[in-house]
Amino acid sequence: MSQPQPTERPRRGWVTKHITVPANLAQACREFNSRRYYECHETLEEIWQEEEGDVRDLYKGLIQIAAAFVHITRGNDRGARRLLGTGASYLEPYRSERTLGINVDEICRAASAALAVVESAGSLAVPTDPARVPVYRFDPTGLAAQAIHWRAWGFDREGAPLTMPIQVPDEG
Repeated sequence: MSQPQPTERPRRGWVTKHITVPANLAQACREFNSRRYYECHETLEEIWQEEEGDVRDLYKGLIQIAAAFVHITRGNDRGARRLLGTGASYLEPYRSERTLGINVDEICRAASAALAVVESAGSLAVPTDPARVPVYRFDPTGLAAQAIHWRAWGFDREGAPLTMPIQVPDEG
């Protein structure tokens, strides 16, 4: 009598998706501001995974702040504290300017306020105070100069955004 064979799970494949950095930044801001923090994190990761320059840490900081708010909505104080702290640390070098059109200083100030609430009253107290939830803003004014300055992935030598192919898991 033969043994039944285990059913193989289909492997997820990869598909090509075309993105632009400005479109992903704008989408991530909309997602964060509508409290879709996990989706924001995923949208930013599409850029972060491709970026090899210094501005990679900007994306990582924004991703970690978004992930911190996933933990906040779940009441995970430890995860929220860790990611608010490390996310703000990654963003610190970019605070003095609107790097790639992102309001980094405002995000850092609100993240710091959220961290203070998590430490004193717990993560579930944060969403009740809008002053402690950052607002992600993207202003493309001056983006070309910023892209050139940072030598950012997804832009040409004149700072114009390029449509870039990336590989993402096939969700189908």
